[in-house]
Amino acid sequence: MKRLPNSPLTARALEIAEKHLGVDELSRRLAVSETTLRSWRFGDVLVPEDKFLQLVDILAALDPAWTEKVKPASPRKAKVQKRILVVDDHPDTAATIAALVEMLGHEVRFVGDPRDAVAVAKQFRPQIALLDLSMPHIDGISLARMFRSDAELRHVCLIALTAYSDAKHRAMTREAGFDAHVAKPADEYVLDSVIAQFE
Repeated sequence: MKRLPNSPLTARALEIAEKHLGVDELSRRLAVSETTLRSWRFGDVLVPEDKFLQLVDILAALDPAWTEKVKPASPRKAKVQKRILVVDDHPDTAATIAALVEMLGHEVRFVGDPRDAVAVAKQFRPQIALLDLSMPHIDGISLARMFRSDAELRHVCLIALTAYSDAKHRAMTREAGFDAHVAKPADEYVLDSVIAQFE
């Protein structure tokens, strides 16, 4: 299982989640022991990728503004530049997300019409795609299935970046083959942390 160094953001996220839920309930939701939670908090053990993404989901549901309570240093430019595709039918939103991703040190393209996404992806060959769910013509769930059924694109890590963060939509994204589900609005700290999970 891939692991990543614990960051101040991760430690603070655990602190906030424990404050909201208590250690017992957070342990239950993450399916880990209280000892493991303490080890993560103090940096003795590194947080696995899947547990980090679960933690982001939990905090997004508990407190959508949780990252505003976190005061880590500004995200640094990524050591390894990744190619990232942003698909969102709102041009301003797509441009804003693309600017944030570029600021983090990655190469980015954005697409406003999901009907163009597959062709652009085949030309750009992204490692990661950030997909909105609610789009005309082709919604994000259908687009994810198109990526997963295409031999050239099935390896792309798919992240749902959407205003829909309820359990129903999270289940839908998992079933469609998404690797992560991030609630809008996502700031640079959340994007940086989630993007870092994927090769």
